[in-house]
Amino acid sequence: MEDVLVEQVFKDLQSRGFKILERLGDRIFVAEKKDKYLFYVMVEGVEVTVQTLLSVINMGETLSMPAVLALVSNDGTVTYYFVRKIRLPRNVYAEAV
Repeated sequence: MEDVLVEQVFKDLQSRGFKILERLGDRIFVAEKKDKYLFYVMVEGVEVTVQTLLSVINMGETLSMPAVLALVSNDGTVTYYFVRKIRLPRNVYAEAV
């Protein structure tokens, strides 16, 4: 099942002019159009841990490429989301509690 979803994302990206460069794992791969991107395939309704998402973002940072979530919906539509870490300022009010 997972391979079918990844292949569906591959086909969608290729129709958008991307070239698939390398598969790095079951759901993670590198594709290129003008720049290189790290893609992680997710399925609607299937939970993913924050640690998994953070690992994908960290891998993208290590490889110097943006991380993109490829979300496959129940009807087969693929939607792409750029993800990155943000640093929030310290909340002085929360520390006082």
